[in-house]
Amino acid sequence: MSKTHTVASGDTLGAISTRHLGTFTKWTKIVDANPQLSGRKTAPDGSPLIYPGDVLIIPEEKTEKPASPETAQTISLTKNQEQDVSIIIDGKKFTGFTSYEINLAYDSLDSFSFSAPYDIAIKDLKPAILPFAFKECLVYYLGQLLFKGVLLTPDPELQSNATEITLHGYPLCGVLNDCTIPPSKYPADYNDVTIQDIADPIADVYGVKIEYKDGPGDPFTEITYEPNEKVLSFLLKLSKQRELLYNNDENGKLVFFKAKKEAAFMSFKEGKTPLLSITPHFNAQGFYSHITGHTKNDSLHDPFSFTYENTYLISKGIIRHETILVDDAENSSDLENAVKAHAGRMFADCVSYSVKCEGHLNTNKKLFKKGMTVNVDAPGAMITKPTDFIARNVKLLRNEGAKTTEIDLVLPGSFNGSLPEVLPWE
Repeated sequence: MSKTHTVASGDTLGAISTRHLGTFTKWTKIVDANPQLSGRKTAPDGSPLIYPGDVLIIPEEKTEKPASPETAQTISLTKNQEQDVSIIIDGKKFTGFTSYEINLAYDSLDSFSFSAPYDIAIKDLKPAILPFAFKECLVYYLGQLLFKGVLLTPDPELQSNATEITLHGYPLCGVLNDCTIPPSKYPADYNDVTIQDIADPIADVYGVKIEYKDGPGDPFTEITYEPNEKVLSFLLKLSKQRELLYNNDENGKLVFFKAKKEAAFMSFKEGKTPLLSITPHFNAQGFYSHITGHTKNDSLHDPFSFTYENTYLISKGIIRHETILVDDAENSSDLENAVKAHAGRMFADCVSYSVKCEGHLNTNKKLFKKGMTVNVDAPGAMITKPTDFIARNVKLLRNEGAKTTEIDLVLPGSFNGSLPEVLPWE
């Protein structure tokens, strides 16, 4: 967690940086964390002037290697409760949760929700979960680190005979989904830069690391940021134009990557364990034969367009048009990628399957994972032959002692507009 420094007479940003961050040159990080310094007169080295009594946030230098659950002091919140999940906060491992929900997401960010009785006699619990402390935490399943995250505000529920507490959180990079670009990074106009050039300096202010598994892609000619836009929403628009998806890794980093087909991680067959149920979700009103993207039309730009064709509907003579505006595409390639990404999400939103199964492990005793390929044979759910799907979300659940997993499946190619020629019900 970040700390604070109250400026004393004779302090400079460089000296404060050396004292807390180990080097003079990191005074810019202190400026990034303290937008109230914007607009002040500057010292000869370019740093804003500071005055005695100023209270400055000193950003934390985050470490890559998380703590091991074996090295932490263990505090069980309940007796005789399975210890399969745990969360480390302030160097203490809390376990013994009565129920939980862990959501592992392929094209968004992971999250968790753990519940247990709230016993105020457990003296280490209250300081660990204070509201609005945004404490870092480590989320484990059977000793395997799922992700390094941030604890959000707890939800206590007082009843006549007991009190239950529910802890919620997300990965370290989740802050980018909540916050806007800090004032120190204005003006937020970008020319001839990649998504990495844009994202890294912004993320660094919030202590977030970003990985580009397949590279950042080509530069953008001209990009303008809207001041009220959340950082992750802004980056998502750009990533679509480079056929990039995002999620988080176990260290809480934001990861941009391209979808790749993998061998089936597991299979489900109708009437066979561990499959419990499959529910198809078909959204007819959001399914279009043609999606046409237009660029902005103003005195400085000549508009152009690109149309994606949904051959499944077109082959049946069905015409349903959708038009979208892509206001930050500067060339035909940007526009085409953005429209294809939109079309892929259309398929993901209009053709999906909710699978519920027993347990949290496949037949090889490996934990279900986001983005895994799942082969399904279930004619009763209109999957008439064995078909491969991608796990968009994997939700690990335990309630009243029963372990189940809910998996949201979408068609391969749903994230880049490259879809199978034969659909599951054909």
